[in-house]
Amino acid sequence: MEYSVQAGNWTLQFAQQIHQPHQQPIYYQFAHLSDWNWEHLEQRYLDHAQPTLAIYVDLKCMRSRSLLAEASRTRLFNQHYHWVLHGSSEAFSFYEFFRRTNISIDADVDYVKQHVPDSGDGGAVVYTVYDVYSNGNHIGGQLNMTVNYELSCNRSSCDAIRYLSSLHLRSKYGNREQLRDVVLRVATVVTQRPISWPTEQLLQFLNEINDTHIDGIARFGFQLSLILRDLLQCGMNFTFKDRWSYGDYNGGSVGAVVDGTADIGSAPCLATPGRLHLLSAIIETGYFRSICLFRTPHNAGIRGDVFLQPFSALVWFLFAGILLLIALMLWLAFYMESRRMHRSWRLEFVPSLLSTCLISFGAACSQSSALTPRSTGGRLAYFALFLISFIMYNYYTSVVVSSLLSSPVKSKIQTVQQLAESSLTVGLEPLSFTKSYLNYTQRPEIHLLSKRKIEPQSHNPELWLPAKQGILRVRDRPGYVFIFEASSGYVYVERYYTQQEICDLNEILFRPELLLYTHLHRNSSYKELVRLRLLRVLETGIYRKHRNWWARMKLHCYSQNFVITVGMEYVAPLFFMLLCGYLLVLLLLLLELAWQRYVQRSD
Repeated sequence: MEYSVQAGNWTLQFAQQIHQPHQQPIYYQFAHLSDWNWEHLEQRYLDHAQPTLAIYVDLKCMRSRSLLAEASRTRLFNQHYHWVLHGSSEAFSFYEFFRRTNISIDADVDYVKQHVPDSGDGGAVVYTVYDVYSNGNHIGGQLNMTVNYELSCNRSSCDAIRYLSSLHLRSKYGNREQLRDVVLRVATVVTQRPISWPTEQLLQFLNEINDTHIDGIARFGFQLSLILRDLLQCGMNFTFKDRWSYGDYNGGSVGAVVDGTADIGSAPCLATPGRLHLLSAIIETGYFRSICLFRTPHNAGIRGDVFLQPFSALVWFLFAGILLLIALMLWLAFYMESRRMHRSWRLEFVPSLLSTCLISFGAACSQSSALTPRSTGGRLAYFALFLISFIMYNYYTSVVVSSLLSSPVKSKIQTVQQLAESSLTVGLEPLSFTKSYLNYTQRPEIHLLSKRKIEPQSHNPELWLPAKQGILRVRDRPGYVFIFEASSGYVYVERYYTQQEICDLNEILFRPELLLYTHLHRNSSYKELVRLRLLRVLETGIYRKHRNWWARMKLHCYSQNFVITVGMEYVAPLFFMLLCGYLLVLLLLLLELAWQRYVQRSD
C-alpha cells in the first residue's frame, strides 16, 4: 500500500512504473492534499491495519515541508511507517530540515537523493539511498544519515550500481546498536532508604553488592540497567521513586514511564492487565515470590493416626480376624489335648478362650507365651501365628520409624484459606506491593484472610514488622505467621536459624509466583533495541549470575545433618493409650474384687 504527495513528472513516472502489469501487484492510493489542514493526519490519510505502511513523499511538493513537520509533531517517523523521501539537494536541504525533526531510533526512513542526469546516459537517473534515523532528539540524539547504495533508473527498470557502505550486511538494529549521543532517563525505585538523600549517596547504596536482602528486587534491576548502559554505551540520568506505583500505573517508577518523564524503569515490575494497556513488557528480568512462613505449632501437630497409617482399614480388620481365628484354633488344640492326649502331656488346666486371644495378641506384639501346645497341629497353628506376626510386625515398625524420623512434622495448614480459618496470629512485612495486593486482589481467600487476621489488628503496632524482626518472631514463637517477600527474608532465615529449625518451617504462597518484566512505554521507540540487548544478557548467562546473587527463591533443608527427635506430637497419643489401659485394668480389678466379695458373702 502506498500513499503519495503528487508533484512533478518524476512522481508521475513513479506511478506509471508501479502500475506496470508485469510488476508484482501493489495496492496503492494517491491522496491529493487540497488544503493546508493537517489535523488528525494519521487518522485521515494513514489509517491502516497492516504491520507497515509505505509512504512516498516528493520533496519538490510545496506542502511537503508542512506535511513532514506535522509527521514529526505527531511522531509518525517510527517503525510502523516506511517513509521514502525523494528529492535533491538543490531543491531541499535535507539535513538542515531534519536535524531538528522528531525521528526515532526505530524509524524506517529512506532518503532517495536524486542526481542530475548526464546527457550521455540515455535518460537514466542516478539515485543515492540513505538510511535516516536519530537516537532520540528529545534526549540529545543527533540526526544520523548512513549512505547505503546507488541506483540507476530509466523508464523501464532500476539497477543497483554499487554499495557505498556495509549497511546492507547488517540488520536494522545492527546499525543502531549503540546510543553514544543520548542520556536515557531512568526511573529507579528505592524503598529502604529515604529518597531525599543526595543522589550520590543513593547511587552508592544501589551499587553496593552486600546485604542483598535490602531492596533486593530494586537493586537487582538497577544492576541490570548498568549492564544495559554498558551495552548501549549511553548515558543514564537516574530519578528516584519510593515505590513502583500507587495503583496499577499511577505514580512511582511505573507512572514515570507512563507519563513519559522516564524512558525506562530500572526495577522490574508485574505485568498486570491495567499496565499492559499503556506499557509493553519487554523481557523477563526477575521473579516475585511472596510467602507465609511459620513453624509448626507445638499443639497443632498431635497425631495418633501415624501409628495406623502403615496399613489400610481393610488390612487391619483382616489381621484382627486372623488373630481371632488362630486364638480359636489354639483353644480347640488345648481342649483336645486335655481330652484325648496322654496324661503326662496334658496341661494342669485348659486355658480359656480369653487367654488364647491374649496369647494371639501377644504374638502379634512379638511376645512369647508360657503355654505351648503339645500336639503337632497345635504347634503348627502356633508356628503360623508367629510367622504372620513376624512379617506384619517388621513391616509395621519399619514404616512407622521411617515416617517419624524421615522429616519433622509439618502442619496441616497448606492454603491461605486454611490459614485464614486457623487460630494462628499473622504479621506482615510493610511493602507497598503487599498493601496494594490486599486492596486490589480479587481472590476470596485473601479477602477472608484480611477480614479475619489483618483488620482486627489494624491498631496493633506489631502487625507490620520489618523482615528481620518478623523472621526472628517466627523462630521464637511457633505458630506465628509472617508474610514477606522471599528475596528479602530468606537471608535472615539462613543467618539466624539452625538446620533443624529450617526443616521445621512451613510455607504457603501468599500470591501465585509471578515473573517480573522490564517495561517500556507502549509507543517507545527503544522497545526492540532494549529487548535485543536484554535478550543477549539472558543468553550469555549474565542474568542468571546476578539473579543467583540477588534473589534467593528457595530454602534448603539438609535433614541428614542432624538427628530428628520424636516429640510429644507423636508420643502423646501413646501415653494417652497407656493411661487409658491402666485405668481400664484398675476398673476391672475393682469389679473383680467387688464380685469376689459379693460371692463370699452369699456363701
